[in-house]
Amino acid sequence: MLFASFVVVSRAGFATALALPDIAALRFGISGLLLAPVLVRHGLGGLRIGQAIGLAVLGGLGFALSAYAGFSLAPAAHGAVLIHGTLALTTAFLIWAGGGGLPGKARRAGLAIIVIGIGAMAWDGLSGASASLLAGDACLLLASLCWSGYGLYVRRLGLPAVHAAALVAAISALLFLPAYALLPGKMLWAAQWQDILLQGAFQGVLIGALSIFVYTRAVALLGASEVSVFTATVPVITVVAAFFLLAEVPTAATLAGVALVTGGMLIALRSPR
Repeated sequence: MLFASFVVVSRAGFATALALPDIAALRFGISGLLLAPVLVRHGLGGLRIGQAIGLAVLGGLGFALSAYAGFSLAPAAHGAVLIHGTLALTTAFLIWAGGGGLPGKARRAGLAIIVIGIGAMAWDGLSGASASLLAGDACLLLASLCWSGYGLYVRRLGLPAVHAAALVAAISALLFLPAYALLPGKMLWAAQWQDILLQGAFQGVLIGALSIFVYTRAVALLGASEVSVFTATVPVITVVAAFFLLAEVPTAATLAGVALVTGGMLIALRSPR
């Protein structure tokens, strides 16, 4: 539910006076402020500064900025499929690239169906001949890689969920907010207060703080590969929500991509460990 709301609320935010840097500032500023006391109390928890920054880039800056760029260029359905729908695929790829071997036959079959679903989404972009849509899709896939990398890295480091969320939020804020302060044309204070409140609550509290904690805790309990498959529900929830809340009518290729990705992930989820 948090991941689906992230896509829909972010897309809604770009329909307001807020721009990408403004939404990112709300996310990093509020979540960093909320979780700063945890970081002050526990410090880096034995991590080297490079490890802490790497964790923040994967789970915070890299993921969020790539996702927001994709949301600003592509429909919500693309965001759901190409970020959360591909997490099982990108996680399996990173495990294989790191020398962890290939998954079992049943899971490989599910991942192959996911690839076909992504192809359907890509065909949707190619048939529309929109360079911005293709660029948005590329940003969404980059966000998926960042989030998969975060799940694997935080599992390897063995950090408690609250501490990991605090590191991601606070370090992302320290890195992003000074640059944001120097940007010209900021629209944060020109937007309506209702839009600022909505985006601040969702991006800063629910997504920037709570979702990182929930995902990290799930990874600690189940493993990054297993948790990534549970995101099968995100594309369906997002497409339905975007239809009713954003009036985004999915194309036939989009619906086919959602169905294939969801089916492939369910097959992968049912495969033996």
